[in-house]
Order: sequence, then C-alpha cells, then structure tokens
Amino acid sequence: MLQFGNTQHVQVRIDPTRANLLRGFDVHRLTISAELLPSGFDHDPLCELNADIHVAHPNERWLATAKPMRVSLANHSSTGLRFTFPLTNRQLLDLEEHRAGHDLLLELEISGFRQFDHSSAESREQVRVPASVWQNELERLGSAFGFALAIPLPAPNGARRDAASFLQNARRLLHDGEFDKAIGSARQAMERVLAAADWPPISRNDDLHQRSQAQRWRAIYKAAFDLASGAEHADEITKDFAYSRGEAEALIAIAASLLRAVPAPSL
Repeated sequence: MLQFGNTQHVQVRIDPTRANLLRGFDVHRLTISAELLPSGFDHDPLCELNADIHVAHPNERWLATAKPMRVSLANHSSTGLRFTFPLTNRQLLDLEEHRAGHDLLLELEISGFRQFDHSSAESREQVRVPASVWQNELERLGSAFGFALAIPLPAPNGARRDAASFLQNARRLLHDGEFDKAIGSARQAMERVLAAADWPPISRNDDLHQRSQAQRWRAIYKAAFDLASGAEHADEITKDFAYSRGEAEALIAIAASLLRAVPAPSL
C-alpha cells in the first residue's frame, strides 16, 4: 500500500497471472499488471509513479527500473496500469537458475510523488508468478531466449577473450541473416577455444571406449569444427552446402558451450 498521509492511501493489487514477456534481440520486456485503488484524495489527484523490480528474498537483488508514469488517483476509482521492465538474456537465465522449476518470486518496489502537496510514499509488493505462466512466456520467446543464453561474456585477455569476441560477432551476423558468415565466425571461435584448451590429440584409430574425458571433448570439438568448415564452401563436397538459421544457431551454441567447458586454470 502507498500511504501518502493519515487518510490518503492507495491499495496496490498485482495480478501475477498476467505477467508477460515481449521478445527482443538481446533485451526483452517484462510487463507486470497492477490495479490502483485510491482513497482520501480531495485535491489534484495526479501522481508520478516509479517502480523497480527485484528478485525476492532469499536471493534478493535488483533487476530493472520501469519508465516513470503519471496516473490520476481519483477517489474510489480503480486505475489499471502495466509496469514495463527491460530484462536481458543473462538476467532471464539467472532467474531460471534460481527458480529451479518453481513459481517465480519477484518483488515490486513502487514509489509515488504528488506535486500538489509534495507528499510521497513507498510500497513493496510481492509478485508470485505461477510456474506454468512463466514457462509459457519463456516458450513464447523461443530461440531468442534459449539460444542467446549460451553466449559467454568476453574474458579479460587471451584466447578465451578472442573466442568470446568471435561469438559475439557470430550473433550479430546471425541477426543480420548472414548464416554462412555467422558460422564462419563460430568456427574462428572454435579455433581459439582449442588454443585455450588442454585437449590431447585423437585419431580415427582410437578405441572410442578408451578415450579420456579430455579426448572426448576434443572429439566434440573436431566434429563441430568440421561441420562449421562447410560454410566456407571451399571444395566440391561443401560447395552446395546450405545452412538454415537453426543450424547456424546450433553451431554458435556448440562453440559457446565448448568455450564454457574450458577450465579457467588452463587459459
């Protein structure tokens, strides 16, 4: 509740079943529906509202800030509104990791300011989005969410930094519809991953059951690298290769996953 004075207050009702995600490239929009029920406002009902969204306790932390809005707090007249928050792919992944298949627990921090009498109020509202509602919203995002989650942030230096830079370039090319070029950039990332990794060589004569864990990572790398090499169309076999967006996404995601699999001490 927003309590502006002894007799002036606004009840805030949140409908967690109407939480929505609107798809973007790297940043999406989360909207939370609310209803305001004011009472006791006899003069100039205009009020400026600000809102922040947080992950609820025990993993409490700030997520995003909504664009400020002005609303009319007419007595006993409900006002419906939607708070809109930008959320990155990284934040969505973090939410999924802590949600662990359960309801999504958020906290909405709302502050109001009235220019008429310079009064202000704050309220923290719990938002419990049902797991089924949240899962449906994530599925509506499709690959815009699931694919981008695999792209690591650049390291400070070295081969891992180079690999992350190639992956970011691959993602930009993918968004531009340049699928072959995107795969080529993912292939360059794989080359830098191999430079950073300590994976021993393998050969076709190996006993597959006797390969070490590191050799099996090398085998995954080799298979992905060979497939990505087809995007160069450098020979009679690969000249007619045609890659779809889904295939480009898969190869970029594999390259990113290989980068994540490289132990930090070996960089």
